[in-house]
Amino acid sequence: MTIKNTIPLIVFLTIFQSKLITAQTFVGLQQSNYGGIHQAGFNPANIANSRHRMYVNGLTAGLGFNNDYLKLNFPFPIANLLTGNIPQQYKNANNQLIFNDDWLKENVNDKPKNASIYLQTRGPGFMYRIGKSFAIGLQYKNTISFQVNDVAEPLARLARYGIDSSKGSVTFSGPNQFQVGSTFGDNAFTVNLNAYGEIGLTLAQTLIKNETFVLKVGATPKLLLGYGTGYIKNRGLMIKTPGTDTIVFGQTDVEYGYTDIRQFQNINAINFDVLNSKLNGKGFGYDIGASFEYNPKGTRRITNGKNAYLFKGGISLLDMGSIKYDQNLKNTRITNTGSEKYFVMTPGFASAWSAGEDRGLAYTDSVMRTLFTVDTSAKSVTSSLPSTINLQFDYNLFKMFYVGANLSQDLRGKGTIGVRRASYLMVIPRLETKLIEVALPMGLMNDYRNGRLGFYLRIGPVFVGSDNIIGQIKSNNIYGADIYFGISTGITTKKQKEKEETEK
Repeated sequence: MTIKNTIPLIVFLTIFQSKLITAQTFVGLQQSNYGGIHQAGFNPANIANSRHRMYVNGLTAGLGFNNDYLKLNFPFPIANLLTGNIPQQYKNANNQLIFNDDWLKENVNDKPKNASIYLQTRGPGFMYRIGKSFAIGLQYKNTISFQVNDVAEPLARLARYGIDSSKGSVTFSGPNQFQVGSTFGDNAFTVNLNAYGEIGLTLAQTLIKNETFVLKVGATPKLLLGYGTGYIKNRGLMIKTPGTDTIVFGQTDVEYGYTDIRQFQNINAINFDVLNSKLNGKGFGYDIGASFEYNPKGTRRITNGKNAYLFKGGISLLDMGSIKYDQNLKNTRITNTGSEKYFVMTPGFASAWSAGEDRGLAYTDSVMRTLFTVDTSAKSVTSSLPSTINLQFDYNLFKMFYVGANLSQDLRGKGTIGVRRASYLMVIPRLETKLIEVALPMGLMNDYRNGRLGFYLRIGPVFVGSDNIIGQIKSNNIYGADIYFGISTGITTKKQKEKEETEK
């Protein structure tokens, strides 16, 4: 085993061993006036005078991935993959795609790299309006998430290519500028792997309602179920490579922890068998928000009488809270403030990892104890929810035509232990009726860095959507993609009667 192979293992520890690698916003669904309990995902106040008297979510699921380092650069449009119209020179004898590693292109711009993978399911849920001003809702969600934040570009290239030996002795030569004998130290980063569920009870109340103005408030307290977690928090790691199969550690401060990683191997059990899933942690979270609707008399001829507003807006704090993991947890912090420490890749190291994750981790821990100051006294770790502040706006252009906007600002930061949701700004033009709805979310995602174009389609109770897939299909480059789908239905309210047919 050479350094080219072992560096990614040392840096990311257990991450590439995870069976999760199988990246969430649901913008189109949660913006809709016919979203029922899903509207509480943007603002719990929204269901107070929902357009449904009762609404039931059968099952909703979404998954996606995203990164800003490697892109898939196919020699043909992505749409050809979906239609099966792949040029023959890129197929094998069984008409299967032959993947070429050269199709993975780097984004080299001297900026830190980030990546995420997620899967979220929303199980049975409902909302119900009690009278004209109060509504109650209940929703069960599960999220599995893997995130890498702020990996220095040289370290990302080191993980991809290994060490450039063009000026050294290791038998490898590639495009990476990290060479034998080089010292690398600017490499603080975080890695988070989480699987958790939440049971949320939404309560929403209309405070003011008159001919032109509606004001609503709402809250969703949540019981958090921690199935499993894993993290690396690297505050600083000075390394150099003097030769084959040797790493020299200088100043070091790295903390990592994990529960039983086998918990992540059965994704179906995590998502659909909560009663039998083993919990390693628990916690409490909440969403709170307020929203308003404005419907001046002079514009009622052009607005949708069912929704009865010219424009509406809202503000909310989402996913506040955390999970405390204190069962089956192994937590370690390694530091070195003294002389350099030499880590030699012996046959025993390779043998331990080839025997499985548990043996590999145990062997790595034992070696680390001989080199560093090791602190394993922490008996718990707190994993934060992806807290954000969310602003919503919606304007009724004419009857069934709307244009909305949604701004989500991350409150956690990239150094957080736990899940993080990248900031974004989206504009959502849409056509909305009871039976059919079409929306085209567009804007800036990934902390306002990347333009995205998605879609949302609902026909009756069935819906499908994405926050960025259209832009990906039309090109031959992929940095990420996502999709969500589900079935939900409800009983709508009667058309709101206007006291005045024309403006006096």
